[in-house]
Amino acid sequence: MPDSHRKMLPPDAASHYVGMNKVLAYIDNNLKDDLSLNTLACVSGYSEYHFHRIFHALTGKTLHEYVCDRRIIAAAARLLYERNSVTRIAFDCGFSSSSSFGRCFKQQLGCSPSAYRRNKGRKRPLNPTDSAVLRMIRNQEMESLFCLTTLPDLHAAGIATQGLSKTFSSSAIEQAFKRLFAWLARNHLVTANMRVMGITLDTPEVVSLAECRYFACVPVDEHVRPEGEISVRTFPSKGRYIAFSLDRAQPDFADVFFSVTDYLYGSYMPNRGWFPDNRPFVEVYSQAGPTVQIRFHVPVTR
Repeated sequence: MPDSHRKMLPPDAASHYVGMNKVLAYIDNNLKDDLSLNTLACVSGYSEYHFHRIFHALTGKTLHEYVCDRRIIAAAARLLYERNSVTRIAFDCGFSSSSSFGRCFKQQLGCSPSAYRRNKGRKRPLNPTDSAVLRMIRNQEMESLFCLTTLPDLHAAGIATQGLSKTFSSSAIEQAFKRLFAWLARNHLVTANMRVMGITLDTPEVVSLAECRYFACVPVDEHVRPEGEISVRTFPSKGRYIAFSLDRAQPDFADVFFSVTDYLYGSYMPNRGWFPDNRPFVEVYSQAGPTVQIRFHVPVTR
């Protein structure tokens, strides 16, 4: 459950985390399917009455509002990053018709899906003949950072929080990792080769940085069970990624990151025929003495 909702929790909220986190993960992974009150109450393990009451207390939204928001946000990302038709995207995101999709989309984002796709400013890879790409000077040093790799589906235990930052400084994310590490230690799950990861659940192309959801997590075996605010999720991450590593300690880290990603999206990817994909953006942290290296994985497709 994102930290932004913690202030709204009822006194017995801790006992509700597990069921509600299962519901939120289920919604993300099944947008095109039935997400009715009856279905999600069954997922949570509560009666419909208690589920609706707890869900509203934890999210600040009715179930209908929350599901509609998630479907529109997912559809908006797909409009930017995919070449499928508006109708196909509407059905894939759970809308019964392109007309109902259009009404909901305009109500939430202020324009039609087609206008959003056509006019939204973004870092989507440009056509290699586009003037912006042609003006970008090829940078061999920058290109040496990138490599093509693959990731499997990720099964991880972690804490969902909210709020990214242009400076890569987020107290909410830092506190989520601290609580996660404390839980791992209490349950004797800390290992020497444990991978610490951050998974961005939304794209800043669609929602503001402050609203982006982030999952502070570590990969775990199938036997690990959720507990309290710790949820266990499987992310459909299998596929190709362009990866690069940066030293988190360098004083100009944020500027370097954005210059690297500008070049990645604006030149490297379009010149090689890659497009962003809608799988998770994955960060993997590793400690080398006093230095923390972050390996970024950008999902791509042809």
